[in-house]
Amino acid sequence: MSTGDPPSGVVTFLFTDIEGSTRRWESEADAMRAALSKHDQVLQTEIESHDGFLFGHTGDGVVAAFASPRSAVDAAVKA
Repeated sequence: MSTGDPPSGVVTFLFTDIEGSTRRWESEADAMRAALSKHDQVLQTEIESHDGFLFGHTGDGVVAAFASPRSAVDAAVKA
């Protein structure tokens, strides 16, 4: 999870989800495990590099907060 401080005041949240993940877990669990690990790495890197605060995982997604909408969008696009 994030090493920085959470933003305060008005914040923007970023939620991610892997579409169709249930079907993929059922048919290709090993490949999905590897993909999810890479997914989490990429998102953590981009969230942190855009001054976001990663504070949760939702199975195959993450939840992060940003001090500005622009930072959240930039992190999502870059990821």
